[in-house]
Amino acid sequence: MIFNSNLIGLFSGNRRASKENRPVVRPEMGPVDWVLEAVAIIGLMVLLGYVIYQYPRLPETIPSHFDGTGAPDEYSSKSSFLFLPGIDIFIYIFLSLIVLVPHRFNFTVKITPENALRQYAIACRLIRYLKGAVIWIFFYISYATVRVVAKQDAGLGLWFIPVILGFVIIPLIIYQVVASRHR
Repeated sequence: MIFNSNLIGLFSGNRRASKENRPVVRPEMGPVDWVLEAVAIIGLMVLLGYVIYQYPRLPETIPSHFDGTGAPDEYSSKSSFLFLPGIDIFIYIFLSLIVLVPHRFNFTVKITPENALRQYAIACRLIRYLKGAVIWIFFYISYATVRVVAKQDAGLGLWFIPVILGFVIIPLIIYQVVASRHR
């Protein structure tokens, strides 16, 4: 079995496994970082509360997958409604742990002692943004599922995929521009 040396280094603590000898520093959280964390944790609490409230009201069979146009195309038992909050909790914990080791990230710019703190801060902020975005996207999917069940909507909507891609791709482009300016 072939293992990525960066992945092995992440879990073993072996610094020699990394491609570079990067400075091990952790950027402090600024006001924007605190807001992004708050948005994520509030989203997680809203999603959990919503699912707990709606679950007993759901029929035994609910939409569990939506096609490219946003229309439901697969149905499962209502227990599948618990899948999204489960994934969200995992994502929240995983990404919260990941930002603790920014020196292990892959970067498109060379990390030096001079730029490390800024590059790490930019990357951690992107991860915090994506964490909140995914949580709120999953909330919307849960909300739309309930609306489909209640026959108040036909699905997620044709606009869903382009908007979601925008929520992910635009911040990645912004990150790349900002990171390349702070080489």
